[in-house]
Amino acid sequence: MKRRAFLIALGGVAVVGAAAAIALQWRIGVAPRLQIRLGEDRCRRCGMFISRLEFAAGLLLQGEQRWRFYDDVGCFASDYNDLLSAGKTVADARVFDYISKEELDAQRAYYVLADPKNLWTPMSYGVVAVGSRGEAENLAERFQGEVMDFWSMLSRFR
Repeated sequence: MKRRAFLIALGGVAVVGAAAAIALQWRIGVAPRLQIRLGEDRCRRCGMFISRLEFAAGLLLQGEQRWRFYDDVGCFASDYNDLLSAGKTVADARVFDYISKEELDAQRAYYVLADPKNLWTPMSYGVVAVGSRGEAENLAERFQGEVMDFWSMLSRFR
């Protein structure tokens, strides 16, 4: 009986310890990771299910612990502008590389904007993100588009 009581107490300590660690992370400002579940999570702006990572993005507001998900970089950019206009502070913004599908810091990515007839995206904004300027230039040539930095891309969606 003593062993059982010990194991129960040990389990309780582990649960309390894990909860304290999570609470401490939130207090010291460690933001949660962006984790998009394809086919389950919906775009915050248009409501569509996110089905393809190469077009997806995420945005985390200061003081929040839940990411806002987007199925198209255009939805992300439009919402980003609206949130800034409303006086909100963006703590983190992520996009996914069109080629590798790797997560990128949105402000450091390069963007290719093209006619949606040439560059299909889920909501027909015709914008994708990549990690290098060289990849962006190649895509811009392929889709007859133009290369932009983050702030230039945002200005197109105001």
